Amino acid sequence: MSIDTAAPTAPAEAPDLKAPVGRRRTIGVLIIILGAFVGLVFGVAVTGSAHSVLTFTPVNISSNAPWHLGNLTVVTRWANVLLGLVTVAIGVETYLRRPSGALVRFGVGGVLFFFALLLWACRQPGPAPIGTVNLTSVLVGSTGIIMVLIYGSLSGVLCERSGVVNIAIEGQFIGGAVAGAMVDSVTNSFWLAAVVGILIGGLIGWLLALLAVRYIADQIIIGVVIVTLMSAMSSYLNIQVLAPYPNLNVGNLPSNVAIPLLSKIPILGPTLFNQNMFFYAAVVLVALISFGLFRTRWGLRVRSVGEHPKAAESVGINVARVRYSTVMLGGAVAGLGGVGFMAVQGQFQPGITSGYGYIALAAMIFGKWKPSGAVVASIIFGLSAYLVDSLQSYSVPVPTEILTMFPYLITIAVVAGLIGRVRPPANDGVPYKRD
Repeated sequence: MSIDTAAPTAPAEAPDLKAPVGRRRTIGVLIIILGAFVGLVFGVAVTGSAHSVLTFTPVNISSNAPWHLGNLTVVTRWANVLLGLVTVAIGVETYLRRPSGALVRFGVGGVLFFFALLLWACRQPGPAPIGTVNLTSVLVGSTGIIMVLIYGSLSGVLCERSGVVNIAIEGQFIGGAVAGAMVDSVTNSFWLAAVVGILIGGLIGWLLALLAVRYIADQIIIGVVIVTLMSAMSSYLNIQVLAPYPNLNVGNLPSNVAIPLLSKIPILGPTLFNQNMFFYAAVVLVALISFGLFRTRWGLRVRSVGEHPKAAESVGINVARVRYSTVMLGGAVAGLGGVGFMAVQGQFQPGITSGYGYIALAAMIFGKWKPSGAVVASIIFGLSAYLVDSLQSYSVPVPTEILTMFPYLITIAVVAGLIGRVRPPANDGVPYKRD
């Protein structure tokens, strides 16, 4: 029996199991509490004369500036009361309807919370030296984090759909970033840096697949070891190579490519249509991987191997080959993401990825192992992480260490299933031995 004729009979993707009714109601209650806190603490408790100013002209954009929008001044109390009521309404809808998308609603509530906190922090009169929030700059600034999370979550989707857990995404980010920094500094070409980052990420993916598929080692331990290895190696290279030879770590930034007319749209133009090559590549990869996984024979084989490898092998699919190739492809995607993040941040520094590989895994789980869901989760996580960083410049009466903990606390909550459980591929992380 040929593979092409047999593949359609392989097990199709099983439907996602919805979170239990009680758990979705719990999520609704949490969102309601979050909204009430926003309305009361950031709204009602604020002096009635306090106001916050929203601006929409991005900084550091001398050309291709969007069509001008004037500043918007809002009364802080009533703006945050409104945000709190919207959050409460989302929570009530989640509690009553108990939708399967409760996790996304929780993420939206979290973003509204941080935005309200930002309005509260920049209020005048108030403690902050900065009295305005540049909404466009916030969105543009957050795209760097969102982009790397998209690359990482796509890598996780590819690997885990084939049945291999990729804890090593952080290490693949690091490998792509340090290699990309050196190659671009020498060649002044981000195209070559991207190719090298893809190769490095793919090589790390091959190592992960070799140990997980051939030697059937514990995939979690393998991933942690690879991350530790790449972290140590990058620190060594930074001390022994990059520091003595600064010409290998120049810190070039890629040029943005503005899409005519669309880049002039206020707010959305600079955020989505005046970006660098790595951002556009991430958008293309989301479409390609979504189509490949759910509309092609290749995708059916990958999902069959992750769901039921024995059944897949019974119709002629080489389980080991599919897992090797898919994990290497996932590693290549993460390696490209590392180059992209380095390009946005500038010079390579140890710890530049800031644990985003693990947050990308949480985004993948949040998105139910689907590229589209992972993108939504990456936007929520990335925007929240950037808002936390922004709040540190507004003299918020909360220790910065506490603020920086929030994205990782949300990550722990998602991975632990505290705000809803989702169903992974049936054989995700389960070694397969041929009979």
